[in-house]
Amino acid sequence: MSKNAMWLTIIFVAAIFGAFLGPSLASLVGEGTMLILAPLFLIGVVAFCIWALSSNKSGKKADPTATADARAMQAPAGKARIYITRRGFVAALQGMDVTLDGTAKGQIKSGQMLVADVEPGTHHIHVGTAKAKLAKPSEIAVDIGAGGVVVIDAMIEMGALKGAVKLSRSDAAKAREDVNATKLILWEVPPA
Repeated sequence: MSKNAMWLTIIFVAAIFGAFLGPSLASLVGEGTMLILAPLFLIGVVAFCIWALSSNKSGKKADPTATADARAMQAPAGKARIYITRRGFVAALQGMDVTLDGTAKGQIKSGQMLVADVEPGTHHIHVGTAKAKLAKPSEIAVDIGAGGVVVIDAMIEMGALKGAVKLSRSDAAKAREDVNATKLILWEVPPA
């Protein structure tokens, strides 16, 4: 069982226990106390969500021509092409800060991708959440030749108190599916 499936199961079981134990807990602490605690809990959850999403940036979407070029999955002559895609629902609204070779910077959320045309060779990708405290960052090195295309899948795996960014190189079928299912976002600081 993957970590994500495990945590979804735990959340589902907790929700069922809450549904059955909530009314009896309310009768134990009293209606007046529950009327105070419930709004305080809700305010706390909303405040945490606002804090967690406060470092997100709204990236510029690429024009249709650039998107069509990206979906062709072909590198320009003498260059290589790197895609960083993000799909899934775990922490979907949390921005992921992507750095390529220490200079290019961008941010993606679920359903988005970044594309870089680079010189052939080894390139380093670093990905972390916009709020660094929420998940452990990850790095991957990619060696790519001229005309090569590499698709890196970025996702967050949840832990008990803190998640971790997971980067993996996609096979051809998954790469094409991810590139066609995500929106192209422009880099804040483009690759050199």
